[in-house]
Amino acid sequence: MTGPARTAASGFLDQFSHRGVGMTVHTRPALVLVLCLAAPLRAADEPAFRAPPGFRVTLYAGPDLAPDLYAMTLDPQGRVVVTSAGWVKVLHEGKVPGKAERATVFCETKTGGMGLCFDDNGDLLFCGDGWLSRYRDADGDGKADGPPERIVPLRFTDHGGHAVRKGPDGWWYVAAGNDSPIGATHVTRTHSPVKAPEAGGILRLPPDGKSCEVAAHGFRNPYDFDFNPAGDLFTYDSDTERDYLLPWYSPTRLYHVAHAGHHGWRVSGYMRSWARPRFQPDTVDVLAPIGRGSPTGVVCYRHTQFPEKYRDGLFVLDWTFGRVYFTPLTPEGSSYAAKPEVFLEPTGTAGFAPTDCAVAPDGSLLVCIGGRRTRGAVYRVEYVGDGKPAKPVAPASDLDAVLDAPQPLDAWSRAKWVPLAKKLGAAPFAAALADEKRSDAAR
Repeated sequence: MTGPARTAASGFLDQFSHRGVGMTVHTRPALVLVLCLAAPLRAADEPAFRAPPGFRVTLYAGPDLAPDLYAMTLDPQGRVVVTSAGWVKVLHEGKVPGKAERATVFCETKTGGMGLCFDDNGDLLFCGDGWLSRYRDADGDGKADGPPERIVPLRFTDHGGHAVRKGPDGWWYVAAGNDSPIGATHVTRTHSPVKAPEAGGILRLPPDGKSCEVAAHGFRNPYDFDFNPAGDLFTYDSDTERDYLLPWYSPTRLYHVAHAGHHGWRVSGYMRSWARPRFQPDTVDVLAPIGRGSPTGVVCYRHTQFPEKYRDGLFVLDWTFGRVYFTPLTPEGSSYAAKPEVFLEPTGTAGFAPTDCAVAPDGSLLVCIGGRRTRGAVYRVEYVGDGKPAKPVAPASDLDAVLDAPQPLDAWSRAKWVPLAKKLGAAPFAAALADEKRSDAAR
């Protein structure tokens, strides 16, 4: 027993001595052992959590395998892949499902990365070391074949290049903070939606990565983003913490990202603030303000393991206060109504600084922690309800397996449905498009 637990037990025993119970130093260890056996204590560095009824949080990988994590993704085999200073690692499960047993190095890096995503060939798109790069893995052995191929420059800093994802159009999207910096180097396509970007933005690149455009701009520091079934893009932008309580303070805020739109922020750096008000007609309105915090991971839950309430909604992470928010999205006009709520937060004093999140093939939500040399780990959140985790319903046909594929933009999901789609050909999908009995998302 160490740290706070030992201090508390020692103080408890001292109270007995001071009150004349007659206990000597020789009897103390025996009583300590009795107390430990009667009421097992949680490790001092292991947080407990407050979550909605029916949800269970377990440790997937501890700091021995996953220290100080910056970002996380899943590869085409469904394995968890994480990065920190100097490396990208693959976590491997053993005999116990839902728990990593060992880690192998995919590649070594200079800085680690703040964005990871695998393509259909098992190659890794990596945002770190000052670039958006591609690490090849032609033989599929879980190790990079050599040095990375540089695609576009993106500075590695707190407000630099961040998450990378494949979009529903098959192109690559990258989040860039207001110190990336983005400019003429990133506007190499003639028809770029934004010609002269300001502050942070969302970049868009074709599958080969040989050109680049700016899809939206005017952000301060969006760390991550995701698409919902309608193909709409959402991100969680940072606040102006130095202006807190001042009239022009901009809270952390969710955006339904507007194509070619300016989202208000206009300057680089973190010491100054300048954001156009949300009510101005040439500024994209805020989907939902959240308040103080430090936005990190964003994921749209497109699986069936969680209850209906959570499907197609957003999970977003706050590093500063150690919270996971959930936001249901209700169509309203040309956008959505959104009301964020706290889904998961730690109890007690143990550190929990979430940096990224992803949905696993079984539908559980994985959350990694770390950043700035804090404790690293990966946690697994699953819905157990009556004590037994729900199992996904098997699709009735190959067509249904494609149209209803969970997390369809993720590498592990694409590895399953893309071959089926190629096998089926175009005709079944044309028929499904005309079938009004199918859901809007499927059509």
